[in-house]
Amino acid sequence: MKTHLPAGPRPLPWLGSLPGLLRDPLQFLTGLARKYGDVVPFRIGLQPAILLNDPALIDRVVRDRSFERSDHTRRAMASFLGQGLLSLEGAPHLRHRRLMAPAFHRERIQRYAAVMAEETYHVLGQWKHGETRELRADMMHLTFAIVARSLFSADTSAIAARVDEAVRRVTRILLPSSMLSRLFKFKLPIVYGPAGRAANQQLQSLVRELVRERRAEGVDHGDLLSMLLAARDEDGTALSDDDICAESLSILLAGHDTTAHTMTWAWYLLSEHPALQQRLADEVREVVGEREITFDDLPRFTLADRIVRETLRLYPPAWWADRICAKPSEVGGYRIAPNTMMVISTWVTQRDARWFPEPDRFDPDRFLPDRAASIPDGAYLPFGGGVHICIGNTFALMEARMILAAMAQRFSLQATNAGEVRPQPLVTLGMEQPFPVLLRRRPREAGRAASVAPAG
Repeated sequence: MKTHLPAGPRPLPWLGSLPGLLRDPLQFLTGLARKYGDVVPFRIGLQPAILLNDPALIDRVVRDRSFERSDHTRRAMASFLGQGLLSLEGAPHLRHRRLMAPAFHRERIQRYAAVMAEETYHVLGQWKHGETRELRADMMHLTFAIVARSLFSADTSAIAARVDEAVRRVTRILLPSSMLSRLFKFKLPIVYGPAGRAANQQLQSLVRELVRERRAEGVDHGDLLSMLLAARDEDGTALSDDDICAESLSILLAGHDTTAHTMTWAWYLLSEHPALQQRLADEVREVVGEREITFDDLPRFTLADRIVRETLRLYPPAWWADRICAKPSEVGGYRIAPNTMMVISTWVTQRDARWFPEPDRFDPDRFLPDRAASIPDGAYLPFGGGVHICIGNTFALMEARMILAAMAQRFSLQATNAGEVRPQPLVTLGMEQPFPVLLRRRPREAGRAASVAPAG
């Protein structure tokens, strides 16, 4: 076993590599991997860290339960979401995951598909041929409506814009606050400021009120919240209101923010590839004609599925992950000192030419079965891996395919903004600027709608 780590960037006194990481984290991490290789030691303030870019090492670390998410990351997420899956480790994490798992079984997921279709077609019914829409905002409102109905069976359209703004305010603060806290050996609180605190309180109050109302009502609505309220351990212990609020907020963030970003990035890519956009529309109409999409149709949208997966490769919502082992460990033949942070960036690994030829090219067909089989374990982790793989990944993929296919069925979209679109790496990977698109309604296919029956 090697006792000396390979070369990495020279750290600044006290700050380490923090200035570069805060200035442009995607460029900084990409530069580390390209210059120094697959195991790159560096410092974030006083925190020793190693960037991993070898899929085998990444796969090993995310599967090894002795490696846990860093205390800095968990405290940042807990300050926003409470003590839920995104901030828990060990036995409490496994308990919450076990109790939540039934909410994402196939029977439940099938129910959510009807909500997704209804909300999506409601939005598309309001769009008009020839108008320009700000797609990022539209996708935020749509995905919030879907997850709010799936989670709470609630119509929250009146507050969607306020919730979106509250989430944006809070998530803009979390990453820099978490990074700056690594400048000190003692624990610093996450500092939100007046606007951030107000936004955080607004989100907490919204969810707590819905949980209180539902618990008092005592009726099973068949939604995610009903499942969380009914969940019991083997000894009959239920989740507390604090637990349920934390998991509800986690689902709101994961089911709303990440899918909205994925859809916005997908249409950014498709607007640059009109022939592929037409292929997608043809696939959808070949399967369903003009009728609305159902759950049973989704497996037949194979191109739509590949477009979503390729979008997640190029613009992974969870672009950063970290793991720490409290005891001495070995990674890649190197002796790792206790409490050294392993950094994993899907942005870096999923754009590496060794695993994805022509990595910057939008090529959904790289996810055809024969080509996808060559992608090594650990190279493609848009939903994380190991015990922390996203519990709602099936929900998210279904939601993305449903929205993408329905949009392509009804409209073609063309970006109207000039210049480069820049990613914004916060808690999730969004767009730095608005994304306006021009809508063109696709002509109806006479006589075809009636000839295509629902699958199944």
